Formats: sequence, C-alpha cells, structure tokens
Amino acid sequence: MNAGRQLALLTIIVSTVFAGTTATAQLDSDEAANSLSGQPSLTLAPAASSGSSGNAFVIAAGPASGLGYAMAGAMCTAYNVLADPDSPACLVRATTGSEENLALMADQFVDFAVVQSDRQYFAFNGQADYEGEDAIEDLRGVFSFGILPLHVLLSPTSTATTLKDLENARVGLGPIGSSQRTLAQAALFASEVGISTMEYVEEGRLPVQIDGLCNSRLDAVIFPTVLPSQSVEIALWDCGARLAPLASDGIEVLVDSNPFFEPIVIPAEAYNMSNPVETIGLAITLVTREDVPHGRVIELLQSAYSDFEFFKSMHPALALLDKESALRAGLVAPQHRGLQQYLEVQAQYSDVDTLD
Repeated sequence: MNAGRQLALLTIIVSTVFAGTTATAQLDSDEAANSLSGQPSLTLAPAASSGSSGNAFVIAAGPASGLGYAMAGAMCTAYNVLADPDSPACLVRATTGSEENLALMADQFVDFAVVQSDRQYFAFNGQADYEGEDAIEDLRGVFSFGILPLHVLLSPTSTATTLKDLENARVGLGPIGSSQRTLAQAALFASEVGISTMEYVEEGRLPVQIDGLCNSRLDAVIFPTVLPSQSVEIALWDCGARLAPLASDGIEVLVDSNPFFEPIVIPAEAYNMSNPVETIGLAITLVTREDVPHGRVIELLQSAYSDFEFFKSMHPALALLDKESALRAGLVAPQHRGLQQYLEVQAQYSDVDTLD
C-alpha cells in the first residue's frame, strides 16, 4: 500500500475517535457494565486538587457513568484496601473524558489520568486530535485496563463473512461523530469499503441497531464495546447473529501505521462460540507524569497485582484482563520509571507479590 493511502488511513482515524468519553458510555444496553461492582472508592469533589489531602493522590477518570470512571474506581479500591481502608488516599475525579483528564494531569491538578490509547499517543506527540497547545513530553504510561474490541455483528440472514462483503449492504454505524461511527468507518476504509456504497446506514442508538439486526432490517452492525458485551450476547443468543473477523491486508496496515490500535482476539468463551474471532480495538490506559515519584507508581501497580483476581472481580470489563497485557497493551507513550522498575523485578521473580 502506498504512502498516500497510509496517510489517508491515519487522517480518518484521528478525526474524532472516542472524542469526549469512552465507547461504552454511548451504548445503552451496555451501560449496566459501567457501574463499579465492588467496594466504592472515595470520589473527589470537582474543585479539589491533587495536593489537597496530605498524601492523597487523584486519578482523573471521565464521566461518572463511563468505563474510565469505573476502571479508576477499581484501581483506587485495590490501593485503598491494601494501604488503609479507613483512610483512603487514592481518589477518583469525575471529568468529561480523556481530553480533560490529560489537561488536569499536565497542569498538575491530578497525578494520574485514564485515557484511551489514541489520546495518549496524540498527546505525547502533540498531533491530530489532541487539543493542547503543546505535546505533553513528560507523559508516561503506567497500566492498561484492557481493550475495547470492535465487534462486527452479521444478521442471521446475511451472506456476508467479512467487512469487504458489506458493499451495498444495510449497516448500523451509529450517529456521525460518535465513537462507534468513527472506529467503524476506519475499519471499513481499511477494508476498502465506502459508506457511500451501502444501501442504508442506520444512525440510531445501539439498541435500535441491534433490533434492526434481529428483525432483518440490517445486515450488519459495527461497534466497539467492553468484552463481554451484553448487547452482543443479546444479538448472538436471541436472534442468531454471527461475529465476523477483521482480518485483511488493509486492517494490518491500519494497525501497523497507527500504534494506538491493538489487535485482539475475542476468545470463544467470551460468548460461548465455537471459534475465537480476530479484531482490533483501543485500550483504556492509566498515565501519569514523569515527575510523579516512582514509588507511588510501584505501590499502585502492587495494589492491583497483590490480589489480581480481586482486582479483576470489581468490574465485568476486567474479567478477561491478563497480567502481561495490563502492563503493555496501549501504552504507546514511554513507560514511567516506576513501571520499568516493576517490570525488572517481575522479570526476576515469577510471583509479583514478592515486590514490597
């Protein structure tokens, strides 16, 4: 593929991917998965700063109903339970999303921020969608909460097997400007399928699209969501829909030329399928500044890893997270030195609990 086409791929990606919130905040039937299941963490008043409570530190997290807020809550809960449940030091701050999280962290109002992997990449490099005036050169990666995979659902009556088969089809892509629409459009473009070639595009909310799929008004619905997804379960189990893989030369170029994308395999057990399904997605990550003490980063990582199963139990989106990908997936900015030290110790000892 020539350089001009690679540039076009990048341009379409960086337009508005997951613009002020995480994907699940827009998917009505998946909203139940966004509330933190587990011990509640302490929520910080919006006007407070990271230095307002002595040794307390703050994670800027995103909308209170969104996935980022739940992920930050899980991290803070794990930290506070291990450190001192009666005097929580890890606090969660509700925001509008990745852009505000990055701004608060860069301006030292908070020490940590939950951001999507694309926003992390653009902020560090000062490119594309990042709205700040300058690159955040001291941005550092800490942890990955997992990947929001792109799901391609095909109706039971559709003869399609891949994205390339969706020309002249009726497809649910969601509203223009939504996270669903932007990521679906990128995948279609990489597969050389133009939206203009489609017979019909459904721009309603996800429940309307799923209903259209089950009632044969749509041939396919393409959307990113948590894994496993309640919406996908409904489509697969209640109306016989199928999941299509994203595997083509164009998709490979998309991932290779945009490091914030992660290839991911939806395991068969996620939806009781016969075979796993290849796809791509964006990671939900935790970042910080270079000047945040490495000991604090190590303590935060240790709190999640001291009882990883407990940490994973606090939200359905964490259920399939594995220890290795949590320290790698979507961390496109340089690693914080605390993470580097943690990885060095982990390489020496098979049991991460040995780090005190």
